[in-house]
Amino acid sequence: MQEQTEQEHDPEAPARRRWPAVVGLVAGLAVLAGIVTVAVEPTLLTGSSSPTPAPAAPPSPGGMHDQERPAEVGELDPASRSDTEAAVRNGWRLTDHDEFDGTALDRTRWSPYTGETTGGNGRHRAENIAVRDGELVLTSRGSTSAGLAWRGGQQYGRWEIRAKTNPGVGYGDVALLWPDAEDWPEGGELNFIEIPKPERNETHTIVHYGEDNSQVGKTIRGDFTQWHTYAVEWLPDRVVFYIDGAEVFRTTDPEQIPPRSMHLAMQQDIGPYGDDWIPAPDATSPETLDFQVDWVRIYAP
Repeated sequence: MQEQTEQEHDPEAPARRRWPAVVGLVAGLAVLAGIVTVAVEPTLLTGSSSPTPAPAAPPSPGGMHDQERPAEVGELDPASRSDTEAAVRNGWRLTDHDEFDGTALDRTRWSPYTGETTGGNGRHRAENIAVRDGELVLTSRGSTSAGLAWRGGQQYGRWEIRAKTNPGVGYGDVALLWPDAEDWPEGGELNFIEIPKPERNETHTIVHYGEDNSQVGKTIRGDFTQWHTYAVEWLPDRVVFYIDGAEVFRTTDPEQIPPRSMHLAMQQDIGPYGDDWIPAPDATSPETLDFQVDWVRIYAP
């Protein structure tokens, strides 16, 4: 059971539902059956007093599989880098966005989550989210981290963000699309930023699909401590990932296309996670580690 002393409702991070089920939860869930909770974020993050409904609470963790490093590998070519984002180059139609120009998180657009991080290694805390100097900043501190979800989902579209990460052992930066129905893995998962290594010298584009959490994608090497644009295009016949306006991976396999509505989520994960994914924090880990986002833009299909 989540810590109800913190908030009325304690939503967990989307990508954090990849750990084994705990048998002891069964009895507790039977007692809690039928209870409905309401999400309430701290007032310090409030951008409006009348928010739209938050994304649904996740189900109890089931049997999950570790993240897999894609076998296909590519590299960013700094000489061919474009400052024009994929949306402009491809003529996408903007439908919503957040430029983070204010001083507080816009609660009509975003819902922070404060559940356990990877495998119970720590917790997401709403107070680790800040909007300052035109940026959204997600900060990890020791065993606490940060994550948030876009309140509106849709089936098909394009999502693009401008972001930078910072080096540090024990933490991973993630931006993804997560199924509104909370039916992972059947409902799919599209990771268009996945940067687990301390040096931040590679990111992974990953499509999760099918009841056994099959995965396909590509590892992209480069310097991701610099600002880059990252985008995912999801349409009935394809999923395409872009970095700095250039396509880096595509799938057109119908079995790999997510079947239902999804929403954007961003977070930092805490290690150790997986055999060779996010290492545990160590003596070299920084006291605080930021994941910085300049803007988020959402486009119609």
